[in-house]
Amino acid sequence: MTADRTGPVLQPIGPFDVDLLAELHHRCFTAIWDRPWNAKSFADVLAMPGAAGQILSVGDAPVGFGITLQAVDEVDVLLIGVLPEARGAGLGPMLLDSLLSAAASRGAARALLEVAAENRAAIATYTKVGFTICGRRKQYYPGPTDAILYERALNSCRIDDKSHQ
Repeated sequence: MTADRTGPVLQPIGPFDVDLLAELHHRCFTAIWDRPWNAKSFADVLAMPGAAGQILSVGDAPVGFGITLQAVDEVDVLLIGVLPEARGAGLGPMLLDSLLSAAASRGAARALLEVAAENRAAIATYTKVGFTICGRRKQYYPGPTDAILYERALNSCRIDDKSHQ
C-alpha cells in the first residue's frame, strides 16, 4: 500500500518487531477476557510455518497490527488490533482487508477467526465485512466469556466492496 507520510501505511512484520508487537498488544487489548502476549509469544507464533502479519502506521507512529496463520487454503486471523485513540477511522477494516488479500494471494479460500462474545465493536466490524457465525466456544476466555467463531469465504471481492455494506 502506498500513502503520503501522514496517511496509513502497512508493512510486513519482521522478526525484530516482537517488542513493538507486545507493546501494541498491551495497549490494544485491555478487556477482562483478553490474554496478554509478550515478545516471546509473538516470536513463537511468527516462527510457525504459515505465520504472517502486518504493522499499521499513521505517519511515523505504529497504531495497529494483525497476525494470521495459514494452512493450505485456510487462514486464521489470530490477532488484529488498533490502538483505542486510532479507532473509528476505518483502520481496522483496512488492515483486515490487507491481511485477507495477502492470504488469498497465497492460496487461502476461507478465513476463520474467534472473538469474545462481549466484544461488540469487533463483532460489528466482522459482520459488516462478510464474516458469519460458524460456532461458539463456551467460557473460552476469562470472565468467563464465550468465544464466537466466524468464517468468511475469500474471493476476488475486497471487504470494502459495496456488496457487503
